[in-house]
Amino acid sequence: GKIQSNLGEWVPMQKDKISEKQIQLSMIATSKTTLDVILKAPKMTLYTLGVTFPCFLPMGCGTDLTPFDDNIVNKIHYLFSEVNAVQCSMVRDTLTTFNNRKYKTKMPLSCYQVLAQDCTIELKFMVLLKKDHASEENHINVKISDIDIDLYTEDNDVIVKVNGMEISNDNLPYQDPSGSIKIKRKGEGVSLYAPSHGLQEVYFDKESWKIKVVDWMKGQTCGLCGRADGEDRQEYRTPSGRLTKSSVSFAHSWVLPSESCRDESECLMTFESVKLEKQVIVDAEESKCYSVEPVLRCLPGCLPVRTTPITIGFHCLPVDSNLNRSEGLSSIYEKSVDLREKTEAHVACRCSEQCI
Repeated sequence: GKIQSNLGEWVPMQKDKISEKQIQLSMIATSKTTLDVILKAPKMTLYTLGVTFPCFLPMGCGTDLTPFDDNIVNKIHYLFSEVNAVQCSMVRDTLTTFNNRKYKTKMPLSCYQVLAQDCTIELKFMVLLKKDHASEENHINVKISDIDIDLYTEDNDVIVKVNGMEISNDNLPYQDPSGSIKIKRKGEGVSLYAPSHGLQEVYFDKESWKIKVVDWMKGQTCGLCGRADGEDRQEYRTPSGRLTKSSVSFAHSWVLPSESCRDESECLMTFESVKLEKQVIVDAEESKCYSVEPVLRCLPGCLPVRTTPITIGFHCLPVDSNLNRSEGLSSIYEKSVDLREKTEAHVACRCSEQCI
């Protein structure tokens, strides 16, 4: 490629004093599209000036560009992947997807939602978010390889846990044993970097969060942040592959539901196909209708303490038809949409001691 041929045009310089076992590579961005490259070896120093870069380089504070200070390979990897990284973010209740589409969402309490994940069979990373039931503050969980990272706030400070062990401020920056994942303080919050895993950056503070994925993950992500494919007209695609018109239904479809109110996740909600409370006339026939999109509802033995309106698609059947709840409702999600109506989704629940 063009960069490789330019890098081959080395000009030797006088010998510089460095360790006999050291090679030092420096790249200096002289503009958004050019680099000066200097390679220092034990016996000589080589350089090439004005290397033309095929796209814009990220320009900014030096500390932002070099989270991997002690690893030249990861540093270069980060710099090159930052060029075309795409970003998803949320401030208060407004989420901006990778494709730059904005929507407001009412998050359920205590249930994790998938913000972004690698949707290929490799599943290189997953970023989850839940809102704490008591404080209603955000809690981010990042899964990369065999590492589990939690980011949340406590007494106005961001707490970092790696595989359940808290990492104190004194021990930040933190780097995993492979050197490919780094966590460090950034402004008022904390940033996680793992570009070689497809995750350019996850930033988290008390008021907001943002996720950046590398260029080669475009079109391979899924979750609340979308596919990062530049196609915002199909942004509201649920895990089942169905395209919904409701931002609330889309957001709720990425919730990780619970099976029991006693689950460790503390999520008190599950998905249901709900029956439309009124009967309607479809094709001149009195009909009963069931939602073809799953709706968040409190678990058995639990009651809703907060709800949000949601407009979704319903499939209708003759009112005298038999619908086996175990078989019929499991296949109802595959049915066509006959009409769109408003119903209620549960976003906070309270359970009795007898719940199961």
